[in-house]
Amino acid sequence: MQPPAPGTLRVLHLSDTHLTGDGALHQGTVDTTAALDAVLAHVDPVPGVGLVVVSGDVSEDGSPESYRTVRERVGSWAERHGAAFVAVPGNHDLREGFRQVLADGHVLGEGGRPLAHTMQYTPPSVPVSGQSLVAGFRIVTVDTSVPGAGYGEVSDTALEHLRAALTGDPVEHGSIVVLHHPPVPAPTALHEALRLQNPEDLAEVLDGSDVRLVLGGHLHHHSAGSLAGVPVLVAPGVANDSDVVGPYDEESAWVSSGALVVDVATDGSVWSTPVRVPRSEGDRRAFRLDAATAARVAEAAGKR
Repeated sequence: MQPPAPGTLRVLHLSDTHLTGDGALHQGTVDTTAALDAVLAHVDPVPGVGLVVVSGDVSEDGSPESYRTVRERVGSWAERHGAAFVAVPGNHDLREGFRQVLADGHVLGEGGRPLAHTMQYTPPSVPVSGQSLVAGFRIVTVDTSVPGAGYGEVSDTALEHLRAALTGDPVEHGSIVVLHHPPVPAPTALHEALRLQNPEDLAEVLDGSDVRLVLGGHLHHHSAGSLAGVPVLVAPGVANDSDVVGPYDEESAWVSSGALVVDVATDGSVWSTPVRVPRSEGDRRAFRLDAATAARVAEAAGKR
């Protein structure tokens, strides 16, 4: 891959790693730790990465062990490449375990240097939020998870944190927002039930701001859109790849992994390159839910 242009921030965007503390297979089919290792090995030759992002569903079970796995593997990759590393919770994450290992999600700063955090107890009802500066860009993480639910929401508290971050001291090249539930249309009925519920509130904060890009996950498949004129990029899943061309009312996925390599220029221009990790055995189903089962999951995890 070509090196990034001078002054450009190159982001390795990972999402939906669904790591487990006990090594249990995701959906009974995928060793997610091995999948993450395969993705990191595949993108190792990519030059000039300055920031690594994991945009939610870092863990499947919310265990401290699963967060230690991502801290060890992704953190080591970022340190070796001299890159910053940030993560944000998704609907499968548990804030208590996340904070115990990853603090506010801003783990490494510029050059892959560890960031210092004041460790104090924060109740799980409070969204995880943080910001850091990387190559003149302000990186702001927004927790869209709702404890006990699968859908997403930008709470009043999260909106307040985001608004405060964006109206703080100006930065040289603008801001990048990282969240889990992306403000773009969902490709299946189940993901539509588990979508971000209030994108209009997010749009109100983004409108007229210095935000250059929004990075999200949740859909386990690459897609792109915009909100309030700001590009929105959704990373492929590390755990599996959603079958977005199947019946709308069903939910299924392939055993496949991917990532995005995103370049953000100082003038706000954005380039995105999806990367798919080859599997020697070829694609096979990770899981399949028929319409009735998918509807039951949506009823249990969606907003009532």
